[in-house]
Amino acid sequence: MRAIAGLLLCACGAAVHAQADVEQAVAPAVEQAEPDTAPSVNVKGIRDPDWKPYSAMLKGVKRFEEKHALAPGAELRFILEPRRADVDMHAIALRLESDEAGMAIPLGERNIFSLPVEQGPLYEKAELTVNRKAGSVRWIPYVRSAATSDTLRRLGDLRLACEVHWAIDKETLPFAMRTAMSALGGPCNFVSQKGTYSFSEPRRITAATISFNGKSAPVPFSGSSFTPPLREQDWSDDSVLELTFADD
Repeated sequence: MRAIAGLLLCACGAAVHAQADVEQAVAPAVEQAEPDTAPSVNVKGIRDPDWKPYSAMLKGVKRFEEKHALAPGAELRFILEPRRADVDMHAIALRLESDEAGMAIPLGERNIFSLPVEQGPLYEKAELTVNRKAGSVRWIPYVRSAATSDTLRRLGDLRLACEVHWAIDKETLPFAMRTAMSALGGPCNFVSQKGTYSFSEPRRITAATISFNGKSAPVPFSGSSFTPPLREQDWSDDSVLELTFADD
């Protein structure tokens, strides 16, 4: 199950990756997407572009609203991260497209964006498309409270990011696998100690700890990923994970 969770739901990449690298505590706000008035970016010119169903992303938005108490001070954004080191993330263009309409979605620093919602019937069967080949990027929930940074993570933020990620991706899994993972509580609440959900960073981790009210403990890590205690209710949502990186 650890392998399944890692393969299917590795929240990877910088900044959220399941949250990972951002130089500031909260990335710059991204303007709400508006219908196109600027020149169209040639996303369709990419053969077999990377994409996500808009309906699936909206399920993530709904889950965020349902579980917002995990991180009441955070807003939901997303970040596009490369799946491979050779993927060029410069000049990424993101569009929301349907047969009837389309709009460009502004990308902020590190390709962070806000998802437009309630776009009406013209976008019921829309797709989010980027001008990169299929399988090139990861679409990661970005949930950050104000007191966090590139080395500090709030546990409630990580829990909420996992919930959003699972809500988006579970419908794309084979039925048997989705059923098996759901029966075990889902990747954010595995009832078995063998099931975990790890977050990846763009840098190699050399130490990871969690602390709250004078209590502290080591957090498992390997290479550039760490595995916080998402399901362990002994740790408050306000617990803080501190990461140390090899180049710090």
